[in-house]
Amino acid sequence: MGGRPDRVEGGAAAAHVRRGCAAGAPRVARRRREQVGAPNARTASREDAGSGGSRAPRGGEVGPRDGRLDLHLHQHDHEGIFPMKRWILFGAILCALYSLDARVPAAQASERIAAIVNKQVILSSDVDDRTLEAASRMHVDPGDSVALAKLRTEVLNQMVEKEVLLAEATRQAITVSNADVAQAVDREIDNLKQRLGSEEDYRAALAHEKTTEADLRKRYEPDVRDQLLISRLVGKEVQSKTSVTDVEVRAYFAANRDSIGKKPEALTLAHILLPFEPDSFQLRRARLRADSLRNLIVKGRAFDEVARQFSDDPSARSGGDLGTFVRGAMVPEFEQVAFSLKPMEISPPIRTRYGYHVIQVLEHLAATDSSDERVHARHVMVQAKSTPADEERSRKKALAVRDSLLRGADFAAMARAYSGDSATRDSGGVLGQISVPALPANLREPLAGLRVGEVSVPFKRDAGYHIFKLLAREPESEYKFEEIKDDLRQVVMNKKMEDAYRRWYDRVRKNVNVELKN
Repeated sequence: MGGRPDRVEGGAAAAHVRRGCAAGAPRVARRRREQVGAPNARTASREDAGSGGSRAPRGGEVGPRDGRLDLHLHQHDHEGIFPMKRWILFGAILCALYSLDARVPAAQASERIAAIVNKQVILSSDVDDRTLEAASRMHVDPGDSVALAKLRTEVLNQMVEKEVLLAEATRQAITVSNADVAQAVDREIDNLKQRLGSEEDYRAALAHEKTTEADLRKRYEPDVRDQLLISRLVGKEVQSKTSVTDVEVRAYFAANRDSIGKKPEALTLAHILLPFEPDSFQLRRARLRADSLRNLIVKGRAFDEVARQFSDDPSARSGGDLGTFVRGAMVPEFEQVAFSLKPMEISPPIRTRYGYHVIQVLEHLAATDSSDERVHARHVMVQAKSTPADEERSRKKALAVRDSLLRGADFAAMARAYSGDSATRDSGGVLGQISVPALPANLREPLAGLRVGEVSVPFKRDAGYHIFKLLAREPESEYKFEEIKDDLRQVVMNKKMEDAYRRWYDRVRKNVNVELKN
């Protein structure tokens, strides 16, 4: 039987749908909520679901242009058993979805209660479930009764904390719209598809679990709503009231220099991308399809409806909405058109290396003293799919280009003539300085092993074949303050917000009825 290994009998793909998150990620088990004394008390199951999103990288998919600062300040980065405070403060929503084929029975009168927050019940069985999951993930020996008891206490405290925050959000009449919840669920489902690998694997996993996307959305929605409520509450009460001065940042740098990791080795690279070019028939076919979809929109079909039904981009789920972005966030061909359109104007099909795009700008925001010019746009994309024959043509072309370089051809001139990366082509293929840890894993060792001035063999990546040249190398060194002041500012801000959050939470909890049972 052919196909991917994780599709055999559901396999890992089905497990992703059951859990809604990658194996090993923090997982919060179901939470049962009941009204004390309410007739026919219902048990509602909820999990913490995440949100996020991704956008196609610029610059030929090589990776970030610079490495992220690695601050080894563990004493300021402890998150506890579940990263509740980080999740609340910084929007890193926990990703957890229990098995879709599980059926949660109604709570029995004999079930023990671990805590009551106002009238919301936390059952001992739920605390036990979460504790065992945390113990498994953290490799705590289930036979170590002392460690397990300590872990259970922390888990219960986190569950109580969440209920306290939801009670305070209710008291302050904080709300979130159904549209906001739907967008967050859209992002989480897109993330799930990316983790599974493809739309096909996602559909196969749903089928194996005998569920539908509509059911999956219902599983996500309650906790996504809770998380948005908590995020808005803490944003209002903590984040908006916390600031950091330059003096505090410099003082932190001086006090923690020994704890700050070194600046990793960095490479200044140039590249030539020989993309997988679909043949002329596939390109014509994609262009005609893009034209027909544009005509549907011009004749009155809703843009978001056409995008959801026909677009080949992951943004199809949200009606093609790409959100708001600044110049430099998209590939140049797309960006040039997006920033030239008037609000609600429909572009003709625009070709990028990803396919043909029909673009509509919803809003064009001028630059201000505090923000850059930006647009809010959506698109319908028609992908011109490459074939193995197209990939073979690109491989042969890459080998021919490298042969010319080895015979002395100028790299910058060859990049301007042959590279398919429009973001770097005009600059001779220069990618800039990239820290070695920020390189894709399969390129890290071969590129770090190049001598300055040396040209690499062609490397196959998603967009095509890349040929690299090492222009310069900067060895590992100590960070200078100016290089990391923005990162340090965020570290100090995080610490201040966490301290402010704890003080604020302690005040809030005093106004909420919390009963911890034996």
